[in-house]
Amino acid sequence: MKDKLIDAISTASGIKRESVESVLVPAREIAHGDWALPCFFLAKEWKLSPPECAKKLKDSLTLPEGIEKAEAIGPYLNFFLDRKKQAENIITRFIKEDKTAGRRPPNNRNIVIEYSSPNIAKSFHVGHLRTTLIGHALDRILRHLGFNVVSVNHLGDWGTQFGFVYAGCELWGKPDNPSVESLVELYKRATTLRAQQDEGNVPEEDRDKPDVNEMARDYFKRLEAGESEATEFWKWCLEISLDYLKSMYARLGVHFDEYTGESFYRDMLPKIESMIRESGILEESRGALGVNLGKKLGFVRIFAEDGRSLYITRDIAAAVYRHDTYKPEKNLYVVGAPQKLHFQQLVAILEKLNHPAAKEVVHIPYGHVPGISTRGSSGKAGKIVLHELLDEAHERALNAYRNEVTKKPEGLDEESIAEAVGLGAIFFNYLARSNIKDFHFKWEDALNFQGDTGPYIQYALARLNSIEAKANEAGITAKEGFNAELLTDDQSYQLIFELARFDSVLDKAATEYEPYHLALYLLSLAKTVSSVYRTLRVVGEETELARARLSLFVATRNVLHSGLALLGVPPVERM
Repeated sequence: MKDKLIDAISTASGIKRESVESVLVPAREIAHGDWALPCFFLAKEWKLSPPECAKKLKDSLTLPEGIEKAEAIGPYLNFFLDRKKQAENIITRFIKEDKTAGRRPPNNRNIVIEYSSPNIAKSFHVGHLRTTLIGHALDRILRHLGFNVVSVNHLGDWGTQFGFVYAGCELWGKPDNPSVESLVELYKRATTLRAQQDEGNVPEEDRDKPDVNEMARDYFKRLEAGESEATEFWKWCLEISLDYLKSMYARLGVHFDEYTGESFYRDMLPKIESMIRESGILEESRGALGVNLGKKLGFVRIFAEDGRSLYITRDIAAAVYRHDTYKPEKNLYVVGAPQKLHFQQLVAILEKLNHPAAKEVVHIPYGHVPGISTRGSSGKAGKIVLHELLDEAHERALNAYRNEVTKKPEGLDEESIAEAVGLGAIFFNYLARSNIKDFHFKWEDALNFQGDTGPYIQYALARLNSIEAKANEAGITAKEGFNAELLTDDQSYQLIFELARFDSVLDKAATEYEPYHLALYLLSLAKTVSSVYRTLRVVGEETELARARLSLFVATRNVLHSGLALLGVPPVERM
């Protein structure tokens, strides 16, 4: 329908199809039609005011089949679809697609997306949560739209931090029952001693200890050289950490195609070094080798004074590897805004190397979440361990559900509901705003069943499931062949109007790498459900009307279910 309308506008206006397509947008309200064309782009061409352009275009336009009328409203030309045909097409389609509504066939376009990327031998803190949730949502949305997606968890599994864990084990012994927490404790103990040694303030009991910094640096040099003892210790840390991290991801419902940390690229570093040396761009500065990117981006060290690889070195190797292996259209990095300069430098170095990977790198920055806290924390987000936050969400969700939801179906497992609602509260609260915006997380906002929250949408979904269940008990089922003429009233069409926006919202979320477009759409759809479901009764109405309305509600349920799943929010069948 949209394509035919674009062709008709292009023919009538003499403007290229691409230009028309870029400005034709869904109308914001059903009172203004289904599609709106702002005519400002015609004003210069026709040397008329935008309102005059709208009127002139209306008079010269031949409306394609399915478009009922066009109205010039100020500088806009608004198009009204045939409500009956729109109801038939939209509802039938979303009933057929079931709970994967909006899914598209494979498009043979490849995308790599890197997100989460915590450090090995360290606890998973909530500071890593925003990258995880944004990346996971984009991962799912892009797959849903037909892209071949490779999701990568680029673990911080290489660096001198292992040297400090190693030093801790050498100085105080390996833990009997090793866990990430015990590795973190050894790391803290070793780095504390290092600081004391640097300051000349070592406690008497540790004055006989060797230089911890030297122990750590020596260990990492041996690790980079592939020394067997150093490698075995590193593998031991890696195994403990991966088991821990995967248990955290399982609780979040997050999955990765690859866990390829920095260590994965170490064998590629000689090739990268040769590539950079042969390009003639490598320079020496204060004993380190790097690339001078000018006044704006500065001198970037590629190899440290002692020859060790650096973070940027391994990122160059990763970008080259991903280009060679996956031939991606885009290589996405969901990494905090403070790393903007790093990715500008990465792209600039790849450009200096004339490597095609430079055009693939896209940094998706995100802001901070200050103020997030649990009952047992100080309110410093970076210090809260993830499982503590999730446990608190579960507890608070259970209390909120028991206090705020008065009519509960029999036989529900309240604990499973609490887990889903707690996750939904956190996921939605994190994803319902632009990536780059800082925001304060507040439990009372996130878990309000009556507010702009994940639980509110989950409740709307459960309500639609309840409507279907009660209708089925009364012998009413949603199926093709419903009478769409009965769904042309304003309230029914308000839902259809919202459903029709789903595809464009998914496209916008994907092209702008902004899941909040989908989050806000689902909130709008849930609010529309809440505003009409009492009026659009199903059980007790005449059979044909009941079937038509149930079909509308089932289509809406499928879109809500699909959209929540794309955000990673657990859809709740009954509440």
